[in-house]
Amino acid sequence: MTLIATVSAGPSADPRIARSEAAIREAVLVRLQAGRSFESLTVSEIADAAGVTRKTFYSRFGTLERVVFRIVAELSQGIVDGLDDEVLRLPRSMDSAAAKVFRAYATHQDVLGPVVDRCPAGLVLEAVTHVADRLLDRVVAVNGLAKLDDARRDYLVTVVASMVHGVLSVWVRRGFNEPPEVLAALTDALLAEGIERILLGGSASE
Repeated sequence: MTLIATVSAGPSADPRIARSEAAIREAVLVRLQAGRSFESLTVSEIADAAGVTRKTFYSRFGTLERVVFRIVAELSQGIVDGLDDEVLRLPRSMDSAAAKVFRAYATHQDVLGPVVDRCPAGLVLEAVTHVADRLLDRVVAVNGLAKLDDARRDYLVTVVASMVHGVLSVWVRRGFNEPPEVLAALTDALLAEGIERILLGGSASE
């Protein structure tokens, strides 16, 4: 699987736009894989490597930060979209959603490793938070749950995203040594019971 296919969000209405966006993401990823830090990259360099003009780069992404956000968000959203509704039902089954998510992340180490290791943590966390927020909506819908109040929703999404980002960061730093099931078990042990209590308990203050 190529890097372009790995991070593509799907076909654009205009194939030329899809190609240019994929080429820009590819140019960033190749440099991160080669050991470059995110801070060392420039728009001019990435545009040249992607075969597009600076104007095209800015019209497609705006900033290099946005490229990284899209890479992580599209990869994570693709994984989440692949989850069957049944695995999102509460109470959780033995084969948790976390296990399926980390198994999927394990197949994208060539992208996940350099992005998590060489880009600012805030960029990766922002993208994971964006996907966690959308996943929460899906969990609520699948289970027919009451809508969370804004405060609980914000805290829950932030805690889940921070946990996932933290685990991914350590996993990358440790060279993906641990199997996905170990990470899923850790995540479930630390978060799952509390999340279920909040979601199944509704949105009223306790």
